[in-house]
Order: sequence, then structure tokens, then C-alpha cells
Amino acid sequence: MGKINLKLFEWYFLFGLLLYTVGQFLIFIFYNDIEALHSQEPIDFAHWFMLIGVLLLIPQIGNFPKSKWNYISSPTLILGIGLIIGMCVLDFVFWSLKEPELKRQVSEHLINTPEIWKPFMKFNGLLFNLGLLTSSFSYYKNSKTGTLLVLIGTLVIYM
Repeated sequence: MGKINLKLFEWYFLFGLLLYTVGQFLIFIFYNDIEALHSQEPIDFAHWFMLIGVLLLIPQIGNFPKSKWNYISSPTLILGIGLIIGMCVLDFVFWSLKEPELKRQVSEHLINTPEIWKPFMKFNGLLFNLGLLTSSFSYYKNSKTGTLLVLIGTLVIYM
């Protein structure tokens, strides 16, 4: 097996994916216990991992191999990253509210405001994962296995 020579932005991308995955895993652990998710101390680790993770993906977007897929993948991935950032901000607000009645009122208001709730809480992962998947198609000639793994991972997420 040959030595892997990655550029700095590629290392950022891989490290960003790792951090994002750790954040998602923490959310998965707390999935049935939202109070435990919001009681993380001293910070909301899950969403900080996700936020830093998606920010580290940005430098790679302009460096994907040039292909037809980039016309779809790059804007979709950028939009998905923006929506994940917005979702993290909303979850930081939920995390910061310690008074149960205030938390209930704020969450009820946000849930009933589709202009905020739908893009940031419903579509963020869909667009983000679609952007990652279509970006991987640019690498199909170089790594069929890698593209297949991304496809399988995306299917697992949506099931």
C-alpha cells in the first residue's frame, strides 16, 4: 500500500467529517432523552462538534475534482452546511435555556414558525448528505470503493 499524500484542506475535510460524525453520534445517544442532550456541561458538545466539523469541510468544496456533478454537489453542500450551522445555533439557544417554561414557549414558537423550523431542522441533513453524496461521484474513477461507501452511508442515514 502506497503512502497517502493529502493536502492540508483534505486533512481538514477528513477531520471535519470525523468531528461531524462524533456530534451526530452524541445526538444519536441522546435521541430519546432530549433533556440529557440539553443538559450537557460545560458546553453543548454534540452541536459544537457538528458546527466545527461542517466549517472544516468548506475549504475542500472549491477543490473537488472538476466534473458535471460539481454543478449540483457544491451548491447543495454549501446550502446544507449553512442549514446545519443554523440548526446548531437553534440548538445552542435550546441548550442555553434552563427554565422549563421559557424553553417550552421558545420551542413551541420555533416549531410553529415554518420559515425557521423547516429549513434548519427538517432539511439540513437531507441537503448536507445529498451534497456529500453527489460530491463523492466526482471521485468515482479514482475510488469506486470510497464512492460506494458514501452511497451506503447515505442510504443507512435515510433508512
